[in-house]
Amino acid sequence: MNRAHFMAQLRDGLSGLHHTDISDILRDYESHFADGLADGRTEDEVAAALGEPARLARELRAEVGFRRWEEHRNPGNFVGVVLALLGLATIDFIILLPLLCGLAAIFFGLSIACLGLVVGGSFLLFNLLPFGWHGVMGNAAMQLLIALGLISGAIGGGALLLLLMDIIAKLLIRYARLHFRLFDTANKSI
Repeated sequence: MNRAHFMAQLRDGLSGLHHTDISDILRDYESHFADGLADGRTEDEVAAALGEPARLARELRAEVGFRRWEEHRNPGNFVGVVLALLGLATIDFIILLPLLCGLAAIFFGLSIACLGLVVGGSFLLFNLLPFGWHGVMGNAAMQLLIALGLISGAIGGGALLLLLMDIIAKLLIRYARLHFRLFDTANKSI
């Protein structure tokens, strides 16, 4: 996503805020792009590092609500802050929680499958020993190759699974840091 597309989506997500708040936020994100380009990164890399513009807009709307509450503590601003927090929490529970539960189930299933491949490959491999059954599958060389293939596949699958879990953990940490920034702002105002 290039700078123009990112900024247009961010502007659309911020609609309804006061025009000075929108222009301040957009100016800030323009400076992020300028700094990134000065560091030799492309517009696409900067946009990817900044995150999804629609999500950023929701968080920034909540942050603007917190600032309004800090400046003018009145019932209207309090309701705005509560609604902004509930909006973020609702999105987390409706979208993120089922997604995480589904990913956990998939990872658990794939882990069991990798373990099954190791057990099956080990059974075939150790079945080649002189005191075991020879050639359950007919040919000892074929059985050895299948056993090594199953074990190698399990090791490769396990490594890929660990890599995917690392990527997902990093994304969740990034997501949590964004929320922490919002909640830290809210706590300082109380």
